[in-house]
Amino acid sequence: MNDRPAACRAAEALGHDYDHYDPAFALDPHADYAKLRAACPVAYTGNYGGFFVVSRFRDLNEVLHDAKAFSSWPADTPPTPGHSRALIPLEVDPPEHRRYRMIIDPIFRPRAIGGMADEIRSRAAELAARMAAEREFDFMEKFGRPFPGAVFLRLVGLDFSVEQRDQLCDWAGTILHTTTEGATHGDVEAQTAARLKAGRALNTFLRGLLDERLETPGEDILSRLIDAELPGQRKMDYHEILNFAYVLVLAGLDTVTTALGFSFLHLARRPDLQDRIAADPSLIPGAVEELLRYEPIVHASRTVMESRVLGGTQLQPGDRVVLPLASAHRDEEAFPDANELLIDRKIASTLVFGGGSHRCVGMHLARMELTIAFEEIFRRIPRFSLPPDAVLETHGGQTRSLMNLPFRTWRDD
Repeated sequence: MNDRPAACRAAEALGHDYDHYDPAFALDPHADYAKLRAACPVAYTGNYGGFFVVSRFRDLNEVLHDAKAFSSWPADTPPTPGHSRALIPLEVDPPEHRRYRMIIDPIFRPRAIGGMADEIRSRAAELAARMAAEREFDFMEKFGRPFPGAVFLRLVGLDFSVEQRDQLCDWAGTILHTTTEGATHGDVEAQTAARLKAGRALNTFLRGLLDERLETPGEDILSRLIDAELPGQRKMDYHEILNFAYVLVLAGLDTVTTALGFSFLHLARRPDLQDRIAADPSLIPGAVEELLRYEPIVHASRTVMESRVLGGTQLQPGDRVVLPLASAHRDEEAFPDANELLIDRKIASTLVFGGGSHRCVGMHLARMELTIAFEEIFRRIPRFSLPPDAVLETHGGQTRSLMNLPFRTWRDD
């Protein structure tokens, strides 16, 4: 596909090629996305084996709701070498996908996760209180990574352990972004080796945990997956459950972590919004939704299964398309004043949590985590800021990741 002619090429529209693993691009891709939406809404690049970048909301929406023409296998670009088994349910297409979702959907419904709220709030309050006692620190280190990690340990029925929490976060970051030392951007061999090593380590950890639950079941999500039945009264086999658990780690840790980081980055730059939220906490649910729209982090991929014309570009079976949600949600056709952060914006619908059959199963839990985090942080730290010399570090990939956030628990104004 590298030599495949296209209606337009990303490099021509941008003045440089499209590289979603570039850390500089991951920090602020919005000017590039605006250029693509205006001049090349379905743009081709030869990077990473060749793929098309879909940048307009209406086109992304079409792809996400047409699982027959656009397969979710594999979900990353480029696919991880050696990745031969579809991740459940992330990379499984209908109708098989629905059989797996019927098992897990009830576990993540609002009523089902409501019982976790008090424990989640207790963890958020503890972390926020520790931050409030300090003057300056890295927000991601003190809250962004520890908070979702603690929630995940609760989901899988593990006693809280700082070491275990941090190890899970490290594995997830390396698999999704190649964040480990010695694997710099552009060194594909080192990046691939790091991702494979982290994947094997996480898999080994989950095998041990699954073996424990098979021996001694509990009330946690792994135990429920063990007991669950697919249509036809078939239970999932060992590898299906392990596969399911692998996806839960990556989805449950990384996305909420980075959503927290980007949210408080933008709020730290907006004293006016801090003051409004601190004065009226009822604004928090709307602020969470708007910040998710303003800075989506997922960069999904699909494989074309049937010939389609998308955004004026002919796609053929075997073509790869990537779906940067960050571009779709700054599309003025879908969101008036899309580049404005309006915490009382009335949003009818978004694709922040995906669309169609693959709409994120954990979206209610993610919203609850974010809302509770905002409430507990603003209760203790109503005014905050970035140091003037703050240098931010990001990583790209299947999700954009904010690795650090220098943070002060006060403002000068």
